[in-house]
Amino acid sequence: MKNTLCTLLAVSHFAISPASSAVIAYWDFNNGYSSPDNSVQIIHTASSGDGTLFQQRADTDGNGKTGNANADSANGLNSAAGVAMAWNDIAKSGDNDAELFITFSTLNLTNLVLSFDLRGNIAIIPSFDLKYALTPLQDVINPPSVTGTIKDFTGGLSTEIFNNFSVSAVDSFQRVTLDLSLITALDNQAYVALRLDDFDTGTGNNDVRIDNLLITAIPEPSVTMFGFISLFALLRRRK
Repeated sequence: MKNTLCTLLAVSHFAISPASSAVIAYWDFNNGYSSPDNSVQIIHTASSGDGTLFQQRADTDGNGKTGNANADSANGLNSAAGVAMAWNDIAKSGDNDAELFITFSTLNLTNLVLSFDLRGNIAIIPSFDLKYALTPLQDVINPPSVTGTIKDFTGGLSTEIFNNFSVSAVDSFQRVTLDLSLITALDNQAYVALRLDDFDTGTGNNDVRIDNLLITAIPEPSVTMFGFISLFALLRRRK
């Protein structure tokens, strides 16, 4: 009985303590991919977790470029520099602007955070936009300047999160962290689609590299409490 009580106290303490972040999906882009340069779309599956990333439009780099090492002990991630997702030329305009979609689930999760290493080839990495939708992406054959099928928001409908977000750098990787915890619409969703685009603003930037893209969130208290209740019931049966 004493051991059972100690166990219950320990579990109860864990259940009411603030939950730590969980990795939803992580891409280090080091698993190797080989696609023709200027592919209209390159699909990247997550290195850890569960998610899909669609790199598309502009002049995609089919084999990536030199990446950035990542040592993230808090999330149990450690990646060599390897390669980064890259575009050879994003100095496009209109519908052919470089962009990427990220799709994943936030079921039983809250307080979303998106972070990644970003590098351009000028002192100020150009501004970019971030939007989201909660409906599955659709395949479109559009625009006329792009040959082939790409992904887009269903019906072209989305909600804007950031507009013209920029990062200072001198031709080096900079860690960008976007705290989306206040956007509660992203919490506990079976399907979330994020889009990053508009990397070029006419400032002379030609190429962009993105590496070590990470999505984290915090498990809802109800999930932790469910585990506590289940363990309590198990201990009662054993007693």
